Amino acid sequence: MEPLSDGIYTALLTPFTEEGAIDEALFVRLLAFQEAAGVRGVVVAGTTGEGPSLSVSERVALYELASRTRGQLRIIAGILTCSLPDALSLARSAADVGCDALMVAPPFYYRATREGLIAFYRALLDATALPVILYNIPQLTRQPITAELVDALLSFPNLLGIKDSSGAPESLATYLPFVPRLKVWVGEEKLLLRCLQGGGAGSISGLANVFPERLVATFRAFCEGREADGLQQLIDKAADALDAFPAPTNFKYALTLRGLPLSHVRPPLHDLSELEQRDLQKAVQPHL
Repeated sequence: MEPLSDGIYTALLTPFTEEGAIDEALFVRLLAFQEAAGVRGVVVAGTTGEGPSLSVSERVALYELASRTRGQLRIIAGILTCSLPDALSLARSAADVGCDALMVAPPFYYRATREGLIAFYRALLDATALPVILYNIPQLTRQPITAELVDALLSFPNLLGIKDSSGAPESLATYLPFVPRLKVWVGEEKLLLRCLQGGGAGSISGLANVFPERLVATFRAFCEGREADGLQQLIDKAADALDAFPAPTNFKYALTLRGLPLSHVRPPLHDLSELEQRDLQKAVQPHL
């Protein structure tokens, strides 16, 4: 299997019906929308995809559906769970259905020790041949992926890289020295150009659900040696417009402005109110 290449990957939404069921037909449409925009691949059942709100069997079903209907996209299975047995089961299933890689957040309930986190990741890296991306999102997990943790895992050949969704430039600066041994993607799209300039791989992006073309254009401009600052500024403005509203409901409603059907979120999240929808439309319309 070829390793994942640098580029833009979308942290794909999971569309739900109003009754809370996964809307498989719309999920396939979202995949096609992303492929047409030129992203390299998608993460399935990550944070933006409401992974922790999905059962293990639902996540596996989405991995399989994405792998079967991917077109040319690479499929990264999101693993966000406190349970090591569930993480191992998801990793096995992801490999069985043809996913290309795993993106694994640290367990997020107990305040784990460094030794506990190392044991969790070592068990998973030992159990799978798939490439593994460490997922740093400490504002939700309360467990940062430290440089010391990364150092302790570097001996695993299938450790592919890190996604940094902290939004902090200093956190990104902690990971970039691991390049080229590891690939580094940012979740905070405003740091895309900074990441690329530091040797990073690109972005695994929630914003790309709505504006994939902007991120792809910025990545391509940088790789071709063209001026990319203006394109980065367009990303920043679009991000500011959407960040004023709660994710991932903001992305789901914004996609209706791009001609896709409205999908819902699953409790404990809730859909935008009618007032929020009007405000979001007003904020996002100038960027379409």
